[in-house]
Amino acid sequence: MEHKLAENIRKYRKERQMTQEELAEKLNLTVGTISKWERGSSEPELSYLMQLAQIFHVSLDALLDFSIQGNNADVLMDKIGKLLTAREFEKVKKECEAALLIYPNNFMVVTQVANAYYMIGTILKEKEALHKAIKYFTHSIDLFSQNSDPQISITLLQNHIASCYLALDETQKGIDQMKKNNICGINDADIAVNLIIFLKQNKEGFEYAQKAFLNSMSKMINVLLAIITYNVNEKKPREGLKNVEKAIEYMNLLKESSEETAFVDKYVASAMLLSAVFRDMLGDWDAAKADILKAAERAEAFDKEPCFNVKNIIFVDNVEDGFIFDSLGLTAKQGLISMMEEFHLKESVSDRFLEFFWKEIGQEESSDE
Repeated sequence: MEHKLAENIRKYRKERQMTQEELAEKLNLTVGTISKWERGSSEPELSYLMQLAQIFHVSLDALLDFSIQGNNADVLMDKIGKLLTAREFEKVKKECEAALLIYPNNFMVVTQVANAYYMIGTILKEKEALHKAIKYFTHSIDLFSQNSDPQISITLLQNHIASCYLALDETQKGIDQMKKNNICGINDADIAVNLIIFLKQNKEGFEYAQKAFLNSMSKMINVLLAIITYNVNEKKPREGLKNVEKAIEYMNLLKESSEETAFVDKYVASAMLLSAVFRDMLGDWDAAKADILKAAERAEAFDKEPCFNVKNIIFVDNVEDGFIFDSLGLTAKQGLISMMEEFHLKESVSDRFLEFFWKEIGQEESSDE
């Protein structure tokens, strides 16, 4: 058994923001004893090792920096994961309890166990499992300083706790938990669903629903433009044309009235320009010219009656609220120019495309061309 006990005692003490004096006081020892442990000139007895592990919120094996052959944390977590996939829930419970006996303060183990109990409780409607999930998610938050997985955050763990309360039919408690951890509106949709469907609190729920809808709509538009630009970069014009058509249809459906301006018109103009790029790549110059003209026309229409709020968008009231902005430019016309230059579209089109584009947009080519 190899370990780096002295280094770990010092590391975990500092992670808990404790001085040697504070640790000595907790253990009813002298500062000199702690100092010797951290220098490696002496080692704590087993009873003190157990106390240190409890104080530092780590497992004994983590403190000693060694693995027990055949029962290391990764092996146990993998076993639990496979049993969950096979839905052998009774075996999962036994493995979870066995894992906690060996690694009661290992962040990844405790989090895996919490997730397992949450799944069991949700699928089987088992309240005891859900209460255990809350217990272990709470403990994993205490152990969070051990986390090395960027996909796991304290907010995520807290929202898992909220989900447990919702599964327990403690709806208000779950909503309150989600509201406390609603960073960047990540819980807006779930809050809306639970307020409206389960608590019949329609007014507040609809406000959250509108915010969730606008947020998801904005993200969807950006994702669609990214996918279409990917088709440009990968030289996949036929696939790109299909995606452009779907994207434009989606954005047009977001408008309450097709006759009035909405902020999505600026994005539609950009999508039309991308359509022109694909047609040029396919050698269909007449169709490419027509799409450039359509893009210019939609951009000019937007710039005559610009809209930077949520006016004329479906499912949204209070249209004067909610300022919308993007990084394409102050106007839709500038947005087209920005796409041509910053999205590197110039590299994918013909010379006649560029000549016609700059002629219709009314701008001279940039000096660095």
